[in-house]
Amino acid sequence: MKRNNGGFTLIELVLVILVLAIVSTGIVTFIRYGVQTYQDTAGRDKQISDSRFVIERITRELRNALPNSVRVTNGGDCVEFIPILASSTYVDIPVLPDAASSTVTIVASSEPFTPTNTKLVVYPLSVGEVYVNGTQTTGKVFNVDSYSAAVDNVVTVTLTNAVHFDDDSPNQRYFIIRENVAYCWDTSGDIKRYQNVANPPSGTGVLMAENVVKPSGSTPIFSYQGDTLIRNAIVLMDFSFRYDDERLRLVNEVNIANVP
Repeated sequence: MKRNNGGFTLIELVLVILVLAIVSTGIVTFIRYGVQTYQDTAGRDKQISDSRFVIERITRELRNALPNSVRVTNGGDCVEFIPILASSTYVDIPVLPDAASSTVTIVASSEPFTPTNTKLVVYPLSVGEVYVNGTQTTGKVFNVDSYSAAVDNVVTVTLTNAVHFDDDSPNQRYFIIRENVAYCWDTSGDIKRYQNVANPPSGTGVLMAENVVKPSGSTPIFSYQGDTLIRNAIVLMDFSFRYDDERLRLVNEVNIANVP
């Protein structure tokens, strides 16, 4: 009887190995390109997300800035301002020829705030009137010592000194503020948020965005156009976010209503 000695020849084994190598190479290449595409897409999504976050954050805070407190410093790498904690109208403030007084009567604000280390501001018209220490006896910004409990929605504010306010506000509006805030770009490509710092800011800030580059050598990150009789003040932000060899440039304008 003839036996069937079935098996694979050497040529068949070589052909199978060759086919498997070709198929494996194709699968690996497909997976590699798929992973690379996913990483690129994820990187671009993060780039867009980071850019939207920092621009939205700065925009929201700028729109709550004390009128005429916005200024651009450090060659356009920083924008600085003072956030409003609370605001309403006042009943009475000491303005010449009234006698100097350390008490002011105001209408209680609907915005809750922590009263520690606050300042009272009335009718700020320029940056120079805003960035003061609050210990002077004449001006528009003064340190607050204490607040009384509201009676019929009226609060008595006690200042640290007997003072004269320079002017009455046409709308009898007051503002409660505390410390300044600054957003700054540095040469490492980071945008950081600083609070209650000197000008220009130094020390440790809170990281808000990474991989930010200037659009060109002469274009500032921040620029400011003051208000006029026919328009509000404008802060222009010009960011370029870097991802590998790609750049995403975003230009955003923030209109700031100056209603002191």
